Amino acid sequence: FATEQGGLSADVIKKAFNATEEEFLHLVKQSLPVRPQIASVGSCCLVGAISNDVLYVANLGDSRAVLGKRVSEDKKNKVVAERLSTDHNVGVEEVRKEVEALHPDDSHVVVYTRGVWRIKGIIQ
Repeated sequence: FATEQGGLSADVIKKAFNATEEEFLHLVKQSLPVRPQIASVGSCCLVGAISNDVLYVANLGDSRAVLGKRVSEDKKNKVVAERLSTDHNVGVEEVRKEVEALHPDDSHVVVYTRGVWRIKGIIQ
């Protein structure tokens, strides 16, 4: 993880996500002429990091960060799961609208098929 002046922040994480996306898009553009199937590839990204007693969680795609918490001290040691991230896929209306806005010339960029919303009918 790249940090600025030794510290981690939401801005540093956003910059890392953007740099990763730019590199991926560059790879796709280079590979597209010889490997057109790369256009149907999707990816997820999930980061969890602790810095100065602050937990940072960021995600794109179908990854979900969950924290397991012990809720009792008895022998059963019951654990509950707490969601730490918000789902980021086209099943979420806000994300679906964002994807549609990024591709105004493609009326079929997001379609409802096989019971779920998908990008180009393939990935969520």
